[in-house]
Amino acid sequence: MLPAAAVAPSTPAASRAGAVSRPLPALPPLRLDAASAQLVRQAWQGFQRGDAAPAVAALPALHGSPLEDWVAYWALAPRLRQATPADFESFARHWPGTLPLLRLRAQWLAELGRRQDWPDFLAVYAGYDGDDAQLQCLDAQARFETTGVDTSARVLALWPRAAGGGAGCNSAARSLLAAGHIDQQALWQRMYGFFAAGEVHAALAFTRWLMPDARRLVHAAADDPLHLVLSAPPTAGTVYRRALVLALLRMARQDPQQTMRLLDARLRSVPAAQRGRIAWLAARSASAQLLPGAAGMFRRAGRIAPGWQPDADDWKWCLRAALRAGDWSLVQRAAMRLQRAGGDAAEATYWSAVAASRTGHPRRARELWRSIAEPWNYYGQLATEALGRKVRIPATLPAPAPRSQVLQQALRPGVRQALLLYGVDAYAPAAAQWVAAIHGIDDQQLHAAAQLACQHQAWLLCISASDRMKHAVDWKQRYVMPFRHAVDEASRDTGVSSPFIYGIMRQESGFASGIQSWAGASGLMQLMPGTARWVARKIGLAAFRSDDVTQVRTNIALGSAYLGMLLQRFDGSQAMAAAGYNAGPARPARWRGMPLPVADELDGAIFAESIPIDQTRNYVKQVLSNATVYAALLGTSRRSLKSRLALAQPQQISQAQAMP
Repeated sequence: MLPAAAVAPSTPAASRAGAVSRPLPALPPLRLDAASAQLVRQAWQGFQRGDAAPAVAALPALHGSPLEDWVAYWALAPRLRQATPADFESFARHWPGTLPLLRLRAQWLAELGRRQDWPDFLAVYAGYDGDDAQLQCLDAQARFETTGVDTSARVLALWPRAAGGGAGCNSAARSLLAAGHIDQQALWQRMYGFFAAGEVHAALAFTRWLMPDARRLVHAAADDPLHLVLSAPPTAGTVYRRALVLALLRMARQDPQQTMRLLDARLRSVPAAQRGRIAWLAARSASAQLLPGAAGMFRRAGRIAPGWQPDADDWKWCLRAALRAGDWSLVQRAAMRLQRAGGDAAEATYWSAVAASRTGHPRRARELWRSIAEPWNYYGQLATEALGRKVRIPATLPAPAPRSQVLQQALRPGVRQALLLYGVDAYAPAAAQWVAAIHGIDDQQLHAAAQLACQHQAWLLCISASDRMKHAVDWKQRYVMPFRHAVDEASRDTGVSSPFIYGIMRQESGFASGIQSWAGASGLMQLMPGTARWVARKIGLAAFRSDDVTQVRTNIALGSAYLGMLLQRFDGSQAMAAAGYNAGPARPARWRGMPLPVADELDGAIFAESIPIDQTRNYVKQVLSNATVYAALLGTSRRSLKSRLALAQPQQISQAQAMP
């Protein structure tokens, strides 16, 4: 239930003057009774294990419950391999227009595709309005199988969109290949795509549709690409040249420097379009491996194939290599091309400004920084500080939202379902239901929905709604600070600042205390079991048991202690500690110490930008941005993002490897 203060009737001027106000409807219950909550929790936990039995057993007792559709979904989805069309049709009749039906329809379509039951597939697909490429491929296959119409063009357009081709598109491609609707030229183009993406096993699964000599050469390109390249005859035929491209693509990922040398010296006969693909892939690989000379490889790639059109990801990796090398003219070019290719405009603008500043154009730099300053994302913070301004939180919306608006959100079935799911620790379906419920509503409604979620301590949902507001912001919603006593206590015990702890927690769990990752990390600070045990021993927590890791105070204490150890390891560098928290403590030491023109002068923002793991790079930026906002909200002395990006001096890798 909402707190009494939050639902007390307001007293506008008209009411005080004697007008009669219309009574508001009663607030629906936003907590399940204890027995129902236990049944739903068991059903969700069983579903996560792939066990439908708890949900099946719970359904009779939950008849009429607002979460009955979700429990029915958890009862049927794990058993789709054994389900019949009648089972799906019964679910669709009972739960029309629901998110569980939307999910079940997509899964049932994939199952019908696996069964090759094309008439039923087409009947169910008629009610599907999603954009899943795999289901679209299966629809193309179903139409081909039932009508004979050639759908190869559609499949070839969809096929590259999923890693490894995807089950649906691979199935459709096999069917069309067997019928001769996909020719050898198109198949070779897809082979190039598989090899360029490092999906060699997916490519080898399609060699059965090649001629025997071609099949042998593709396997040779996969198994020993250098031998194939070095043994290429001067007058190689078409098939050999195609296999040669595959071998070079394989090498570009494994040994980019050798690949570039070969392109320069021996293999000028490779078609220009493929030379461009190979050269840019080699340069990207060199950048991802933080190899010296990666920036120069991008310049050479541009000369090797001037007609090649790199995509946004190519330019991002070029930008990172240029930053590590201090090649500011290449930074400027890569940032400009990145923006043209549809990349992150704030990222491109910030680094364009840095390049302008470094090349003697301070006025232009300030113009660019001003264009992105003040919004409180990572690049907006960097730009604000580059202009010499301190981090200050802009004016905030008053909270709470008016009672009538909060109640209006509480009365919406989707919002209610999301809060009920959150209350039984079913965080993933709660978040999905919440996003569906708040989709398309305006800022005022989002503010009210966030307020409702915060009042129910559904912090993850509160942040989700607040993050979607486009104009004025309630900063206490967007950057909530629950568990304040436990955080302050951990900060005193470990020396880790409260803003940094909050920055980590917001990114790790969204303050959902019982959350668990697919990898097994648990709780607010997402600790792996082995790490939790190791830290507990280190800090003398003798009574610690594995189940304790989800307890709020214990999780915060252990996570903060581990963070403190990382900070000590990296001389107080929050950038390196955050990277170590996410990717393991040995990696930041290697990334920091990779060969550089002047290693000691590596800028912290460049370190963060050039982290070779996408997930860790984004994590570090978000955590430090979070911490900067929290510092401003808490009024602490260390507010600047730049100070958080300061780096430790290069470390020996072995110093960090003793930590889990």
